[in-house]
Amino acid sequence: MRFYKLILGLFAGLFFLTFIGCNQHNVSELRTPLEKVNYSSSTSNADLVAFLVQCDSLQPAIKTAFYDLDDGTTMPLVFVTKEDKSIPKLNVFLLAQQHGNEPSGMEGILMLIRDFAEGKHAHLTEKLSLLILPQCNPSGAESHTRRTAEGIDLNRDHLLLRTAETRLIQRIYSQYKPEMTVDIHEYYPFGSAWADFGFRRNFDIQLGGLTNINVHPDLRNLFKEVALPFVKEKVEKQNFSFFEYTLGDFPDGKRLRHSTVDINDGRQSFGIAGSFSVIVEGMNGRDSLDNIKRRAQSQYATALALLEFAYLKADDIFKATTLARNELNEKHEMVSIRMDHFKGNVPLQYPLLNLRTNTDTVFLVEEYHSEVISLLDVWPPKAYLIPKSDTMLSTWLKRSGLTYEKHMPGDLNVFAYNIKAVNPSFDEETANLYPDVEKTMLKHFSADDYYYLSAEGIFKHKIITALEPQSMYGLASYPEFEYLLMEDIFPVLRVENR
Repeated sequence: MRFYKLILGLFAGLFFLTFIGCNQHNVSELRTPLEKVNYSSSTSNADLVAFLVQCDSLQPAIKTAFYDLDDGTTMPLVFVTKEDKSIPKLNVFLLAQQHGNEPSGMEGILMLIRDFAEGKHAHLTEKLSLLILPQCNPSGAESHTRRTAEGIDLNRDHLLLRTAETRLIQRIYSQYKPEMTVDIHEYYPFGSAWADFGFRRNFDIQLGGLTNINVHPDLRNLFKEVALPFVKEKVEKQNFSFFEYTLGDFPDGKRLRHSTVDINDGRQSFGIAGSFSVIVEGMNGRDSLDNIKRRAQSQYATALALLEFAYLKADDIFKATTLARNELNEKHEMVSIRMDHFKGNVPLQYPLLNLRTNTDTVFLVEEYHSEVISLLDVWPPKAYLIPKSDTMLSTWLKRSGLTYEKHMPGDLNVFAYNIKAVNPSFDEETANLYPDVEKTMLKHFSADDYYYLSAEGIFKHKIITALEPQSMYGLASYPEFEYLLMEDIFPVLRVENR
């Protein structure tokens, strides 16, 4: 992948001169590509790049790097920061349009970058350093499809890392280790089941927090008790409707819960490594342009509210993420590898739009599964051994960005999982496999035949979830890795202290 850093290069210079020469525009007249066409067409990848070059040339606080993908599109990474070493800055990572048919997040983020280019919200950079990926799925955006041109759902690829796009996202995360991440999406409220039901969700914005039980409780509580009410107030003051991100097939009588616990999901993959991470779900349209002005403006208002929250609560976020990461490094406690949502003590008051009267009707949902409970825990090993001869596992390890060694250091105990049986399972409404295993110590094996992957540090929970054979979201739960469960001995070995 080629890397280009365009700040005041030839293209930027020519663009800037053209910009100045056309009617002597000034900074206050800067408009996003969507605004320039009066919301009549989505921003193309080429227009996105040109707009960011323009913003970069106008504002010293903005610097943009461009990553060219093999399909001819470009992923820009925008830095908005103030050079000031006097106080530590909170790193905030915003990413939008992982799904190509969800453009409003990208359009709203461009409005925010436009503001910074005009010198607005400058106080935020006193405490915050922003890393922004406005368009994570350029090929899907160009074709207005959810998946990439390769047919892969990026927001289900943060563990397997099959695409250049998710590898770049995770590489940025590993390099900067942001204390806060904001993953911006859209939800589709117009399905036939809802139409037959006669009601539908009508929230301009839904905001979700971390649900995986391995995420530090201080991070989960910070969202629920502080961030959620803060952003709700800010967004509703802008006359946008708001609700906590909730999903489930309510028209079919299924339970409601708060999102997934899957670490293959973007924000959970960040949160399990000690970041304060949220997901924004704006309301999608019937197509890419349906109601796009309101959709983009609601995303802009939400992103700005989250940055204001980060600015005001920077100390609290630093404290929570520092504690979470210190405990990942230092604490030796059990890790949940199977979990599910269960019914809480309080029903949910769920306001839905009545399609006949065009008014809200509040449903009292008894099957509101708001609590996440562990179903199976394991003690963390010191490391795992990955067989060098297994091409699939070796390829995954090398593209994961995790630090590993070619040989096992020291005198350590090594254990294998004997697979006694493999049973069907059903986890968070998804068919899965659940192996019956027995752990035994290995006395004779060749350490030189394995890569040594430490299970310590901030990625500890991610590694354990990925490599335990009974993990509901481990590698073995994906079709391409099901072969791991077909042998008598699970190929990945556990390393423990003597």
